[in-house]
Amino acid sequence: MDPDELEEDEEIVEVSGQPKEEIREKVKTAQYDDVIAAPRSSIDRSKLSTKKQDFQVRVNIHEGRKLLGGNIHPVCNIHVGKQSKHTRVQKSTNKPLWDEVLFFDFNCSALDLCDEPVTIEVLNSRKIRSDSLIGAFKFDLGLVYESADHQFVHKWVLLTDPEDKESGAKGYVKISISILGPGDKLKIPPKSSSSDDLVDIESNLLRPAGVQLQPATYTVKIYKAEDVPKMDTDYFEGMKRVLRMQHGDHDLVDPYMIVSFAGKKLKTKVLYKTYTPEWAQELNIGVQMPSMCEQLMLRLMDKDHFNRDDIIATHFLQLTRLSSADPDDEGFLPTFGPAYVNFYGSPRESIVDDELEPLNRGCGEGCSFRGRALVELTVNIGQEPSKDEMLRDIDGEDWLRVQPFQRRRRYRLFVGFLEGTMIHPVDAPVEFEISIGEYGNKFASTTLPAPSTTQPTNPVYDGSHYYYLPWGQTKPCVMLNSQWEDVMFRIESLNLICRTIDRLEGHLKDVKYLMRAKAPLAESAGKLIKLLDELIIDLNQPLLELPQKNITELDKKLYALRDDEMKRILIEAVNLRENARDIEQAIIEIDSYIYRLQQIATEPQNSIPDVIIWMLCGNRRVAYHRIPSHQVMFSPKQDCCGKLCGHVFSVFLKRPSVPDKSNAKRQWKLPAKLQVFVWMGLEDHAKGIQHKPLDGEISVFAETYENMISLLSKWTTRAMPRPKWSDITGQLKLPKESFTTPGGWRWAGEWFINPNLSLSYDLDSGLSSFQDDVFENQLRVPGSDWPTSKLFWTDVTGEEAQSKEDIMCPAGWEWTDIWTVDLNRAVDEEGYEYCLDQSVGGFVPVEKTYHLCRRRRWVRTRKRNPDLRQQAAHQRMVRAAEEGWEYSRLFTTKFHLKQRTMDMVRRRRWHRKMVADNPDADAIFIIDPTSDVHETKEEKEGSRKDSTGAEKPFLPKVQAPRMFITFKEPHTYQLRAYIYQARDLFSADPSGLSDPYARVVFSRQSQRTKILNETLCPTWDQTLVFEEVEFYGNPTMLAESPPIVVVELFDYDTVGSDFLGRAIATPIVKLGGEHQMAKLNWHPITRGGEPAGELLGAFELYLNEGAELPFMPPTRGDVYQVPSGIRPVMQLTRIEVLTWGVRHMKKFQLAAVNSPSIEIECGGVVLSTIKIKNAKKNPNFDTSSMLFDVFLPVEELYTPPLNIRLLDHRSFGVKPLVGTHMIKSLQEYRRDPVAMVQTIREKMLESGFGDAEYAIDMDFADPAATAEHQPPATSTSSEEGEFKEDVDWWSKYYSSSGNEQLGRVYREKGYENMVVFEEELENYFDNFTDLAQSFPLFHGKRHEDEDLDEDKAVGYFKGTFRVYPLPADGSDPPPRMLKNVPCNQLVEVLVRVYIVKAFELQPQDPNGLSDPYLALKLGRFKVKDRENYVPKNLSPTFGKMFELDGTLPLESELRVQIFDYDLLSGDDLIGETKIDLENRFLSARRGVCGLPKRYYVAGPYKWRDAELPRQILEKWCATQALPPPVWRGNSQVYVNGKTCCLRDYETRGQVHKDWGPPEERLALYTLLDLGLVPEHIETRTLYNPLRPEIPQGKIQIFVDIFPKSATIPPPINITPRAPQDLQLRVIVYNVQDVLLSDTSFTGEKMSDIYVKGWLKGQDKKQKTDVHYRSLNGEGNFNWRYVFPFKYLPAEEVMVIKKKEHFFSLDKHEEKHPVTFVCQIWDNDIFTPDDFLGLLELNLNFMPKANKFAKSVSLDDLPDNEKGKPVPMVSLFDQKNVKGWWPLYEEGGPDTPRELTGKVEMELEILSKEDSEAKPAGKGQEEPNENPHLDPPNRPATSFLWFTSPWKSLRYIIWNSYKWYILIGFIILLVVAMVGLFIYSAPGALSQKLIAKL
Repeated sequence: MDPDELEEDEEIVEVSGQPKEEIREKVKTAQYDDVIAAPRSSIDRSKLSTKKQDFQVRVNIHEGRKLLGGNIHPVCNIHVGKQSKHTRVQKSTNKPLWDEVLFFDFNCSALDLCDEPVTIEVLNSRKIRSDSLIGAFKFDLGLVYESADHQFVHKWVLLTDPEDKESGAKGYVKISISILGPGDKLKIPPKSSSSDDLVDIESNLLRPAGVQLQPATYTVKIYKAEDVPKMDTDYFEGMKRVLRMQHGDHDLVDPYMIVSFAGKKLKTKVLYKTYTPEWAQELNIGVQMPSMCEQLMLRLMDKDHFNRDDIIATHFLQLTRLSSADPDDEGFLPTFGPAYVNFYGSPRESIVDDELEPLNRGCGEGCSFRGRALVELTVNIGQEPSKDEMLRDIDGEDWLRVQPFQRRRRYRLFVGFLEGTMIHPVDAPVEFEISIGEYGNKFASTTLPAPSTTQPTNPVYDGSHYYYLPWGQTKPCVMLNSQWEDVMFRIESLNLICRTIDRLEGHLKDVKYLMRAKAPLAESAGKLIKLLDELIIDLNQPLLELPQKNITELDKKLYALRDDEMKRILIEAVNLRENARDIEQAIIEIDSYIYRLQQIATEPQNSIPDVIIWMLCGNRRVAYHRIPSHQVMFSPKQDCCGKLCGHVFSVFLKRPSVPDKSNAKRQWKLPAKLQVFVWMGLEDHAKGIQHKPLDGEISVFAETYENMISLLSKWTTRAMPRPKWSDITGQLKLPKESFTTPGGWRWAGEWFINPNLSLSYDLDSGLSSFQDDVFENQLRVPGSDWPTSKLFWTDVTGEEAQSKEDIMCPAGWEWTDIWTVDLNRAVDEEGYEYCLDQSVGGFVPVEKTYHLCRRRRWVRTRKRNPDLRQQAAHQRMVRAAEEGWEYSRLFTTKFHLKQRTMDMVRRRRWHRKMVADNPDADAIFIIDPTSDVHETKEEKEGSRKDSTGAEKPFLPKVQAPRMFITFKEPHTYQLRAYIYQARDLFSADPSGLSDPYARVVFSRQSQRTKILNETLCPTWDQTLVFEEVEFYGNPTMLAESPPIVVVELFDYDTVGSDFLGRAIATPIVKLGGEHQMAKLNWHPITRGGEPAGELLGAFELYLNEGAELPFMPPTRGDVYQVPSGIRPVMQLTRIEVLTWGVRHMKKFQLAAVNSPSIEIECGGVVLSTIKIKNAKKNPNFDTSSMLFDVFLPVEELYTPPLNIRLLDHRSFGVKPLVGTHMIKSLQEYRRDPVAMVQTIREKMLESGFGDAEYAIDMDFADPAATAEHQPPATSTSSEEGEFKEDVDWWSKYYSSSGNEQLGRVYREKGYENMVVFEEELENYFDNFTDLAQSFPLFHGKRHEDEDLDEDKAVGYFKGTFRVYPLPADGSDPPPRMLKNVPCNQLVEVLVRVYIVKAFELQPQDPNGLSDPYLALKLGRFKVKDRENYVPKNLSPTFGKMFELDGTLPLESELRVQIFDYDLLSGDDLIGETKIDLENRFLSARRGVCGLPKRYYVAGPYKWRDAELPRQILEKWCATQALPPPVWRGNSQVYVNGKTCCLRDYETRGQVHKDWGPPEERLALYTLLDLGLVPEHIETRTLYNPLRPEIPQGKIQIFVDIFPKSATIPPPINITPRAPQDLQLRVIVYNVQDVLLSDTSFTGEKMSDIYVKGWLKGQDKKQKTDVHYRSLNGEGNFNWRYVFPFKYLPAEEVMVIKKKEHFFSLDKHEEKHPVTFVCQIWDNDIFTPDDFLGLLELNLNFMPKANKFAKSVSLDDLPDNEKGKPVPMVSLFDQKNVKGWWPLYEEGGPDTPRELTGKVEMELEILSKEDSEAKPAGKGQEEPNENPHLDPPNRPATSFLWFTSPWKSLRYIIWNSYKWYILIGFIILLVVAMVGLFIYSAPGALSQKLIAKL
């Protein structure tokens, strides 16, 4: 995924767990088989394929645990990339069991797939969407792809809140994830065992083991950047000035930096108009450690005001290289710098609409340096930054701290160009540029010019195909001075490790070659010991010590890491050296050493940029090559030098391209091949570089060009578009007088003309023969005859030329014939062609009266004289140097040496040599533009003014000189290229073959072999001799670094040639005296980076300077053969061919292939079969055994391939080639028949059975003859009535599948298991090819993106081969190996297909499920079981048996298909598997019916084969050409050199009552020992033709094949077991200690308790009545639940059939554990009821009940926090359980459980019959029996207050407030009495007073 696609708020959430020691201990005690932690990467993602492919991601969501919350409805959402899917909702549980598989399909590259994010979310569906998230987990698919088999199996992930990381864990989810790509095999995750419930979840978290989840801050300090390229064009900048948006000249870039990690982005401030920004900012990114993201992105950006911001370049910091998580080491967190990082991308000159712009995004290899930045990375554990802390400025202290790291030292880079070859035709001179960073870039304006480019040179034709640069003895070179940081200590340490790896790989390659060549074991072992000795010496060499100053923290950590790793490898290497016994295992171990050394052979802080070589054509950058700077860096310590430093090596340039967007064919063509000498090092080490390169002398020249223009046929310097004296481009005025020698340099001579010698090469350059031509022309007036005297001569273009008599033979050539008229053209008898006007053209061969012009072509051939070659070269140089002018039409077009009529300009080159007095001085000229003495006054004044007439300021200009390496004389060599053969080439023609030839390119020459027609395995047997190959320099140095030989293979076509591949080889250099002959070796051929075959050849390079060379090889016609000392040693070999027939032939050229024949070719000998008369009626050949003798190499390494061709015989003698197949190696078919016969006879004598007559006889027994010996057939129904067994076929299946619980009864009875194969049966028995193999035949042109996929085959050839040597003395040949083969006539058979179940099917419906059903196809017979489809199931259990009739071989392919049932549309094919029945039927392994481990004649597992074991044994011996079995009684038999005794197999001494006779049992045991197919179930992978490389699921089946001529036994009954109808009765008696959640208005704690219960999966809940006003946590119910359900005892699951939703047509079947859920609730009237606690009981594995409530605690649960063992019981065994259990509330992962109550229940399981006999109603309804439930005895306070007001007054108000009421009443009475007294007292007093008165 492109980093640009990351959203700002994306974030990667990581998890952690327990320490490693605790995890290991728990795994040991629990026998837990899951993976503890995610295995980290052993794959380098940068090396993954960028080719788009089909991938499938399968996410299996098993279950959740400890989800936060109570009574939640969890659903799991999975987001993979931009795709999202979800599971079903599980209700009322925080331990959901999903067990669903979700599929995600991708079409992308493996590299992009690894960047796709995966998010696992768990939501509570009861809440609104915005508040539904419980927790999430996020990682990328790369973590899965890098794991074993690209999958996670049963991994727990910890859920957290992505927005509140401090809130802790939110729960756990168990998942399995697998990634399936092309060719990957589907592996079904194993079922978790029941003991998983006893293991802590945290012991298997998806995380690096032993690290805790902690917040962390990634701090990236961005200090500054340098050499940022301009991003705005001058045009846009001018528009800004016009619009007054900018004033003055400014840098054309506005840079800022983006830092992206873990989905978060931060960016620095924008600095405007600067190439050297100094941001000085600190960016802090918060993450959770450990992080699963592996790279941090740094991206340079350019701010754009009118458009989107431009990407300047991108750099990725690989955190795996900046940190260590080694479990054997302490490890360290990511750290980097302060150090510079280099940015690469598209060429710096490309700005707008650049097709290479993706390179700036980091997609592909950057081809140009685009700047560097000083950065620092640190990681702090503890807390994440706040929003204000994410971006802040760097303080002055940090600036001072990084200053020492910016100290620069002067480096010097020297590159000498020795050869430039394999150049394709170009339209301009070629030059090469060397740059490191911005130094050397000729288009850069911010650095001083440097001698970084070679002189432009015109390529010269090499006489065969390519062009080369004729540098001669003056080789161009460049020298760059640059300044970089002092990082030599890092580079030296890196090179030291790289040297160790290179030596180790070289020695290991030699050992592998010896193993491949079948060398003597002593020789291979000796080479291996030498390898280990040298490795031990290398590892004993200590690493270089770090300097005391200017080192970073990463330097210290890497030093310690490298030192520790090398010491560990040293110890292992010493141990391997002492204890190695197996070379193959030792090679594997050494390969691991190489990988481990490569992991530490990285230096992320190497701040010196790569060296880039550019090829320029004109001013266009054409091709490039990048060389890492450390590979060419010099060190005084020899082992610390770069492997390329100071050596001559070849460089293949390539065109800049973007992955998956460039034209592949364009990339096949090499733009150029260079042979260069490179040296780079500190300037202090460069003192002797002038004398270093190949004994040549370095010369430095000042250069200027003199220019002239033709006006009125006169050459003048006036009115020229460029100065009279200039550089080669004409942009810089360079008069001779303007050159001033730089300081430290002086002139060595005067100016001299030094012409470009490449212009002196004519059209005949590089050719050994050439045909000169000239045209004789005649003109006439209308109506007259052609004059014979007025002749004029022209060339083909009409330019005037010399007459044929005046044309002289050039020097170095000689004529081979006389001038003749060319009649091989469209001309008349005299060779004339006619036209109206010569200037118009249009010549025709027939004369007309209006024709006024005619001409004819005279030709004469000449050939090169080798003796005069040097003389011709000298004359060419003299001719070129006479005046030195070169001509052209314009200064911008290509120049040539000879003047032509249309030429308007000319120029010549002047040089002046300089010598250095100071070797350290820079050779840079300061040019004074005012110093031209030839310039007129007006010209000087005009040059000083700009376009507006204003005076321009004086700006001195600089110019770099030219540098050359001058050699004295070349050394002459002769190359002999021995091209023997090639194999496995691409098919480039429509016929499926090619017409290959090889072009060998060496130095400046190229030759090609002869063309071989119609073959993919050509044997040229040709030697190409390259004469007069010249190399300059010391021959000894050339022998140390030989120039490479390039062999390119092409398919010849009339128009053009198709590229087949390229091989690289190194010749053996022989300077004289060497007598060792070269050995042929296989060289890999590649095309577009992919394997394209192999080339067998050898190459020798002889120094040809007086020494006597070996005799020339023998000739065959006009070509040299490979000499006898090099060609392989041959021996007469016999190849026997079993031509059985052809199969599955597709139409060819719109017609069926009816009459095919086969051609077998090997070593040039062809064997043809007779044609098949009618392949539709019988596709077998009449003659099935043939042979031919051929001379083949003794060594298998050199054996040519065997080619199979199929032809179709059609009308009129047409025999088109239909298909071909190539067998690379014949090793698997080699036999030694004489040794086989002798061995068998010796074994028989040793065993005491005596000598028996032995003959090779392969006749098959007649199946009909064995029918009478069969046991009597018995029907399946009678068996079932006779044998009352509690085991069946499914018992055997479960026991064999490893299900201990379901197969327990079967094993207790002593029965044996069958074999359950995890793959196709044929994978375990060599595809049943012991008699005949199926060879796919391919046809047509094979493209670069195609592989030899068998689905693209046009048919198959069925046969086999036997290869063995014939006696060299001419004696009688050994007996034939394929003498008596079985009869290959048609056979009628009965095929029984048993289909057990399918797994992990690809969903076809939008709901993520399918409705699968079976379909079978065998020839014309088709069976569809559509009516018995399984609704909504991806892992259906079928249990079906199908019988099909067939005829072999006409109907030999059985197809088992699974379709998805659709009601309205057509059914979709989910997947299919194909089975070759013929191979199984013919194989001696007997794939027709599996052999059981015991021979039963009665019982449920009675013998079911059509033949008895003894008959099968005799037949097997016949097929294997062995003597028949020799019996001693019925308890001992001799077979195949081995004596078998019955007592060795039946060791217990007990004989089962159903066993058969002893001789049959012994024969069966013997057959099983011989490797025949046992009784089995095979697991086959399903594929869909639309996506043939991606598995679509798996299916378990087994197939029986019986010939109809035999007595066929009855079939086996594998019908799935039907579930039993059971009834669960649960009586809830009482609850105690229930949490009181309510408070009454009187202040009392209380709860209105009721109990809810259901079976998980049914979700049909029942609940008791409400026990109101429980004041002490007690509740009384006496309430019965009744739950009918269907139960499978064998699988211990409950079967539920229900509709997914209301509109569903079918009920889908689900299987769940029988789990009873009991919840206790508090009833509320006006608000939702409150959840108080729950209890989940798996009725098959439930905790034992307590008798008393007071003894109940949380420790009674099986997953208690103390890990206390709990006694478990099964309700299905005990039938009735009664007692007390705890109720609890799950708090979450970080909070413990809380005991919220205790419940007393009685649980009872009844069968359907028992439930009908003992009826009982729900609750307390009638019939209230079994047992009778009395109403609960509840306290009087238990009532609903608003329905009983008087009870409320009595039990609520009066009980709580009676004293308050009484006191209040008394007080009220007193108050009333007082009030009444007060009220009545005045009246009474007044009356009393009145009365007294």
